[in-house]
Amino acid sequence: MSTNPSQRQETTDPEEIRQLNLEGEVVETDCAENSSSTGEKLKRIIDKYGFTELGDRLEREYTPPKPATLRELQQKVNIKILDQNMRGALTTEAEYEDCCHRLTADDRELTKDRLNRLGIDGETVLNDMISHGTVQNYLRTYRDVEKQGRRRNTCEESATSMIAIQNRVETMLKDAVASHSERDQIPTEPEVDVRMNVVCPNCDESISVVDYLQLRQCPRCI
Repeated sequence: MSTNPSQRQETTDPEEIRQLNLEGEVVETDCAENSSSTGEKLKRIIDKYGFTELGDRLEREYTPPKPATLRELQQKVNIKILDQNMRGALTTEAEYEDCCHRLTADDRELTKDRLNRLGIDGETVLNDMISHGTVQNYLRTYRDVEKQGRRRNTCEESATSMIAIQNRVETMLKDAVASHSERDQIPTEPEVDVRMNVVCPNCDESISVVDYLQLRQCPRCI
């Protein structure tokens, strides 16, 4: 199968704690690493797969003048892991593209069962995939790279991140209530209403954080 390692992706590490960085990114920390996480998991992955130039590439792309986000770097690493494991597998280009899409989509996940059906060890692949926090800690510990001088997200970029988070939470809630409803553990399947609001400091009204960021002010105070 012909594959393109440069395609974008994103995954959910099966053992991680998500922490929302209100300055712009959702940083995920692997539970497999201790509280003073060093990014050792990424170093192990580089050694395991022979990604000898990956550390230099991540360092180069993380630093100014046009630094990539942690999410973008995480996606590039995970797509390389997916690509490496799918080499030699009896999969079509369409199946590969579908796996990549599942890694990037907010409403579809790349699951162990999906990979297993393609003849790939899904558990191993997903366990090898990394989180945002692992990338950051690896760069800090092994490459001596900090966030100093990096571009901060614009209001529009932060609003886009909030929309993605809201969509993801909504999908997870819908799946959860549907599962309980199908097993008759709840009487009916309720409608899911996910809202992410902030309280305006001027009018004390609760308004959408996305609207607040996009307008750069409270829509009720305009």
